[in-house]
Amino acid sequence: MDHWILSYKSPAEAWNEALPLGNGTLGVMSYGRLENETLELNLDTLWSGDGSSKLNKNGHADLGHLRKLLKDQKHQGAEDYCRKHILGDWTDSYLPAGRFNMSLQMSGQTPSGYVRQLSLNHAVETVASAGYKRELFVSMADPLLAVHFQTVHEQKLHLEISLESEIRYEKIKNCEDTVLLSGRAPSYVAPPYYDCPEPVVYEDGKGIRFTLAVKVVVPQGSVKCCDGKLLIEGEQDIFVYFTGNTDFGRNADTPQLEKECMEVLEDPDYEQLKKRHLGEYHKYFNRMELSLNDTRENRLAEMMFHYARYLMICSSRPGSQCANLQGIWNNRMRAPWSSNYTVNINTEMNYWMAERCNLSECQEPLFDLICRTAEDGRETAREVYGLSGWVSHHNLDIWGHSGPVGYFGQDEDPCSYSMWPMSSGWLCRHLWEHYCYTEDLDFLKDRAYPVIEGAVKFYLGFLFPYWEYYVTGPSTSPENRFCGEDGKSHSVGMASTMDISILKELFGYYLKICNTLGIEGEKADVKRVLSKLPPFKTGSFGQIREWFLDYPETEIHHRHVSHLYGLYPGNLITEKNPELLEACRVALERRGDEGTGWCMAWKACLWARLRDGEHALGLLKNQLRYTREENISCVGGGIYPNMLCAHPPFQIDGNFGFAVAEMLIQSRKGYILLLPALPDEWKDGKVRGMKAQGDITVDFEWREGRIHRVRLCSSHEQKVTLECNGISKTVFLKPDRTENMIFD
Repeated sequence: MDHWILSYKSPAEAWNEALPLGNGTLGVMSYGRLENETLELNLDTLWSGDGSSKLNKNGHADLGHLRKLLKDQKHQGAEDYCRKHILGDWTDSYLPAGRFNMSLQMSGQTPSGYVRQLSLNHAVETVASAGYKRELFVSMADPLLAVHFQTVHEQKLHLEISLESEIRYEKIKNCEDTVLLSGRAPSYVAPPYYDCPEPVVYEDGKGIRFTLAVKVVVPQGSVKCCDGKLLIEGEQDIFVYFTGNTDFGRNADTPQLEKECMEVLEDPDYEQLKKRHLGEYHKYFNRMELSLNDTRENRLAEMMFHYARYLMICSSRPGSQCANLQGIWNNRMRAPWSSNYTVNINTEMNYWMAERCNLSECQEPLFDLICRTAEDGRETAREVYGLSGWVSHHNLDIWGHSGPVGYFGQDEDPCSYSMWPMSSGWLCRHLWEHYCYTEDLDFLKDRAYPVIEGAVKFYLGFLFPYWEYYVTGPSTSPENRFCGEDGKSHSVGMASTMDISILKELFGYYLKICNTLGIEGEKADVKRVLSKLPPFKTGSFGQIREWFLDYPETEIHHRHVSHLYGLYPGNLITEKNPELLEACRVALERRGDEGTGWCMAWKACLWARLRDGEHALGLLKNQLRYTREENISCVGGGIYPNMLCAHPPFQIDGNFGFAVAEMLIQSRKGYILLLPALPDEWKDGKVRGMKAQGDITVDFEWREGRIHRVRLCSSHEQKVTLECNGISKTVFLKPDRTENMIFD
């Protein structure tokens, strides 16, 4: 049954109204126009550059000198030093592949009664009017896009199809019923905020090769090629297929890419393709159900939740690349923030829902990126800091570029975002979390542990003694600034709260991993250093401090709430720490409820951890405000007509960070909390197929705000404490049976 449908009564007039489709590797934005349609195309491996080093050319930093500046409170001197000796070039950019143009004429009656729809249940778009229908899907089982044009009154269809790309490409090739476009990406694309004489650079022999191909099948009619275009006349049915590929990570020349595309498009059968697509897609989407008591606002929240699951399946699957700032959908050569991986919150937020919402496999592309980054990060640790292990900063790209960017920053203080060597610690959390949810020992031993150990080794070397503690330095609280003792605004200091939170968590689960695997590793040093990391402290307003010293923030309502990492996504501050919980509450209240789309999503999750469902729902409602604003704003936020998150501009992390799951279930090893932050408006509801840590599948139903029925299914024998309705219940789970509980 088709419950979840985005429906519109007119074609899209702008990109933020178009509908996204994808299969992880191929992304499509469809405008839904009848006569002159343009499909915006993306390939997940089409980026600028070639993976060459972007590190600062001045050699590794003198950490002793830098730390003396920090100890002496010479923040400006430290920032100047970082900019000159540590910051490097920008990451490479994710690029639009091209456009697939379709010009349609129909004989007979003029179309009327227009509607376009995207079914989230089936990942299929339809465009229909009286006597005409177009169906479109990007196959989850095959590397192609399939389009079916159909008339119901034996009307003749006249269709013209062409391919084009903003990227420099060779002459288009015609091959009977197929057209191919091949090109090569630029070696350099500057971010839009960097003003330079030549923002897009092409160099002979450099850049990722790519090929786009489109094929037409006409059961009754004709196809001919002319000047790189396909001219089609058909009755009732026309089938169009598109594919594309790149040579990323392999040595494939253009003839090989074209041959591969032709093989994909050889003898396609629409109905069989659709059947395989639905079978593969339903394996993911049908794992979960969520329904709330039926009101207009609740229906919108449900839709947004299921839309997030849809977007995750469409943009990040085994074998694809990690979902970037825009998932896989980007139509600009110089995309906002280069459409890269921003790992001081945004990329991580992309995957907050994956494990809990039963989409564990969708995290695999993130793990692949982390492993690539760890390889590159060894060079960064050695060349920039003179340390062992690996490290990454606030930006990554497809190559796993791990160094700090910003050397060419034209803003006042690039250090505020770039001088942050902590993303490696945060990224490791996703490896650990995957184990916590799946309890896959092979994954922990073979994939997670080597990467986590490398990060631990770096931070053991990076920390240094100050007062009675071990602290980080240089240190920032991502993208925020403080007022120093000189009365001026600064960003670089020591031991920001986020730094210490990440390290407390990293070192804590590293010890658990060593014990689980029976490995000694760096246990002794980690225990010693962990015991001397600074404690959480409250500031003069009763809030969790953001920095080691009680500096006032220069922007109270800043969009980043990095100092609350220990509350969420971390698990350092819990109900066992009521004073710290209250300090987190004060910090959140001081920040306010406005911000970018993703910022409101993070704040909603934080309020959910504080078990304040009403406040969390208020943030969700803020996030669901409709907007068409595309100019960069750090205070706007909301969703576009196509329900993609508005930073603004478009940024997909707010979709993935939508806090519904956090409001309904929270878990840790041996413990499940149901309805921790249920707002009054969600008085009745039902969930099927959610996941808790320990590889437990959880179904539950509630009435009038109280749990009525719970079903738990575990992959192995274990004991778990279930908390709901104000009571705690110990449950013994076995793999051969489902535990059903009814609460009066």
